[in-house]
Amino acid sequence: MVKAKILNFALTNWKAILIVLLFAVVALKSKYDYHLMQKAYKTQSESVQAQIEGLKEIHKKELREKQKLMESHLESIAAIEEDYEDALEMIDELREDKKGKYRNKFNSDREQLIKDIEAKFGIQYVP
Repeated sequence: MVKAKILNFALTNWKAILIVLLFAVVALKSKYDYHLMQKAYKTQSESVQAQIEGLKEIHKKELREKQKLMESHLESIAAIEEDYEDALEMIDELREDKKGKYRNKFNSDREQLIKDIEAKFGIQYVP
C-alpha cells in the first residue's frame, strides 16, 4: 500500500521530482567545479609565488655579480689613476731635467743650444 502511494505520487509529480533531482545534481556539480577552480587558483598562485622567488634569487645573483664587477672596475680605475699619476710625475721630472740642461747650455754653450733648436724644429737662427 505504501509502495502504491509512493508510485502514484511519483507518477503524478514526476516533473517536480525530476526538477529537484536535476537541481541537486547541478548544485553538486557547481560545488565540485568551484572546488576544482579553487584548487586550480591555489596551484596557479603557488606557481606564481615560486616564479617570483626564482626571479628574486636571479636578481640577487645578478646584483652580486654587478657588485663584484663594479669593485673590479673600481680597482682597475684606481690602478690606472695611480699609473697616470706616476707617469705625470715622470714627465714633470723629465721636463725639469731638460729645463736644467737647456739652462746650462744657455749659460755655458749657447752655440750648441742654437744648433739643437735648429735641428729639432727645422728653423734657422737669426741673431
